[in-house]
Amino acid sequence: MPLLADPERARGKVVGITAPLIGIRCSVFIITTDGRLHWKHVTAVGATYPPAAALDSQLATLPA
Repeated sequence: MPLLADPERARGKVVGITAPLIGIRCSVFIITTDGRLHWKHVTAVGATYPPAAALDSQLATLPA
């Protein structure tokens, strides 16, 4: 899976994951091959991520 770096926080502002004082919130996105946002998980503080089963179930809903 490709990862995205956003040092200027431009993309973070577009998708609503920037926060004053903290910077960028911990986030996981599933973006379709045509660039549409399919699903996102954003946490306020900390490094909590959805379980792998949650990601698997979201990926299973994407068209083949």
